[in-house]
Parts: sequence; structure tokens; C-alpha cells
Amino acid sequence: MARIGMEEFEEGTEIVRVYLAATLAEAQAVEDALDAAGFEFAIEVETFASPTALGSNQPRRGAGFWVTAGDIAACADALERAGHLRGLVDRG
Repeated sequence: MARIGMEEFEEGTEIVRVYLAATLAEAQAVEDALDAAGFEFAIEVETFASPTALGSNQPRRGAGFWVTAGDIAACADALERAGHLRGLVDRG
């Protein structure tokens, strides 16, 4: 499978974010891992708070990786096996 646009998910399909990459290199590695594992996913630029040394939360931009709700566990497992843990969703 591969990367698709957010609008390409079938209407009514529940999608969830599986990973939030904070850097371009991290995003490229996550994209490669999901692609190699055969999942269909979308990427969306998102703003998030990032703590600084002074204690403030500066807004940053990152890449959110979105998959269907039915694929979340398998995608998270594939990313975990590939060593991508930092931005992985909390699986409770």
C-alpha cells in the first residue's frame, strides 16, 4: 500500500493518528516503515506544543500519520518493531 490523501479514505471510515513525527527525518523513517509494512496511511501537518529549556511550550509543526481505526494496532506494532517509539500513540 502507500501514502494517500486524507480525502481518499472512504467516507464514513474512522481514522486515527498512529504517530506524530517531530522532525523531517523522523517523518521519512516512519513513512518508510508504514510503506514497507504494507499499510495505507495519510500524513497531515499538525501543530503541537514543545517544552523548552525555559519551561514554556513553544508551538512546533510535525507530521501526523493517520490510519483506519481497524489498522491502528497492527500499524503501531509495525512502528514499534521498527524502533519508532517517540511519537507513537499511547496504547493505554
